[in-house]
Amino acid sequence: MARHPAELLRLLAKHYPLVSAMCRENRRFGSDADLESFCASFMAPGTSGAMLATRLKEVGAVSQATGDWAPPPFLRLFLSEIEHRHSLASPGVVRGWVEKLAGLADRLEPLAARGLARGLNDDTDILAVLDEVTDTLSSIDATVAGNCDRIGAEVSRYRVEEDVRQMRLRLTRLIYLHANFLEPVLRLVDIGGEFHDVSERIAASCGVIATGPESPARFAATTTARDIVWLRRGTLRRAYEANHELGPLCEAAARESAIARGVNRALDAIGKENWEALRLDTNLQVVIAPDGTLVSDHAAAAFMISVSVYREEPPPLLHAYDPATMNLPWSAATLLEELEGHTEVPDLLDWICERVGREGADIPAGLLHDLIEAAPHSFAAEESQRRYAFAELDLHARVWGWKGAPHA
Repeated sequence: MARHPAELLRLLAKHYPLVSAMCRENRRFGSDADLESFCASFMAPGTSGAMLATRLKEVGAVSQATGDWAPPPFLRLFLSEIEHRHSLASPGVVRGWVEKLAGLADRLEPLAARGLARGLNDDTDILAVLDEVTDTLSSIDATVAGNCDRIGAEVSRYRVEEDVRQMRLRLTRLIYLHANFLEPVLRLVDIGGEFHDVSERIAASCGVIATGPESPARFAATTTARDIVWLRRGTLRRAYEANHELGPLCEAAARESAIARGVNRALDAIGKENWEALRLDTNLQVVIAPDGTLVSDHAAAAFMISVSVYREEPPPLLHAYDPATMNLPWSAATLLEELEGHTEVPDLLDWICERVGREGADIPAGLLHDLIEAAPHSFAAEESQRRYAFAELDLHARVWGWKGAPHA
């Protein structure tokens, strides 16, 4: 059924924390009860998540592509791009600060050339420009440092990721950050870049002012010249550290992509018997040493004989065996459906153990927890406790009972 995008956007605006957490954690729900329980955790206490879960399915916020309910890939990518775009300053922002710094350098150079001998007016103008220079330098340093810290966090999350799909997505994200954020900023702040040239002009003007008579402007110029050196060094060091972490990953990814493309093209040429495109005579030259051949004549002859007698054979037929049965794992939804046929179950955990067995306590206890979360108003706990015997341990727990469905 076709859905209008406005319905999905309205649901995202209303339930953004829920959908964002679901996409960020890549949550998968094996049953409707699991999805409803997850929705209820973002709602007011005592509110059922069934209606919200149904609405998520209707607008396409979750889909059932592989048997489990999960957010579709396009939605995860959409929210990831939005969140990261707001957390990283673009190179245009840094360039804007550098252009402002260039304008301040244009204002400071004539003031420094006239010197401080013309009275208090020039001194006031110089102090105002130097204050703006210091603020702009601090903004550039903070912006670049924030970008580098976030890129470092992305690299750390990639290195601890174990899911292959998530690793591929995070590596794609790292390549994008390196090409669109880190490299342009590094070109700006590196030696010979615009930021370096502008800061050198300001440092030269501060040097001229510092040679004048004792005054507040002279002290401010000396302080600004020192700040330029330290802030420029710190900004460049952070950018190089981020590039040192991110650069090798991007280079390895580009190298592996080039190898994969070459292998795919070679396999395609072999499949089409396009031997000229492979240029085997150039790429696979066999060198004959002066004292003998490179390959044994007997080994080559045996191999050629085996190739000449090779015949293609069809694959073996599959025998018509009876299909094997597979025991499906128990779920809270299956047990809840069976419980609805009972008026009352005095000991719920004992009832669950009769169905799933007593080999271990984790599965029955987990199912009991899921049942209580799925239908909290249908269960009641007694004050007394009892001992439940399992294969490896004895469990002491309160007795929970089923008192029937709410509508019963």
